[in-house]
Amino acid sequence: MAAIYEYTGVVEKVLETQTFASGFTKRDIVLTDDVGTETKWPNHIAFTFKKDATNVLDNVQKGQRAKIRFAIDGRVWNDPKSGKDRYFTDLTGLKLEILREDGTSTEPVPAPVEPEDLTDPDDLDDMPF
Repeated sequence: MAAIYEYTGVVEKVLETQTFASGFTKRDIVLTDDVGTETKWPNHIAFTFKKDATNVLDNVQKGQRAKIRFAIDGRVWNDPKSGKDRYFTDLTGLKLEILREDGTSTEPVPAPVEPEDLTDPDDLDDMPF
């Protein structure tokens, strides 16, 4: 099983969805270092959302803080012209959360599920003891 990582940063750019002849689709989002970590040479990190997950990026805007859960995927390709292997690494986006200024998620928290009431007299008749 692949390890899952998290990165929090600021949205720099959301690229258009790419569709290939095979029908495969992908869409990239680029994040820079998080607020308060300004540096002379900021990181610009691209994450790729694939297939049906590309729609996760539809309403994401430049400048928003975001937390991405991702996996690191690697593959090798043998170049038929040179016969040499080439290696590729992708940061595959699995989930995206837009964050408020205080760092909390904008995703709604699910309502708690209340336990069933076990004091119903009809239920007591079905007890095996």
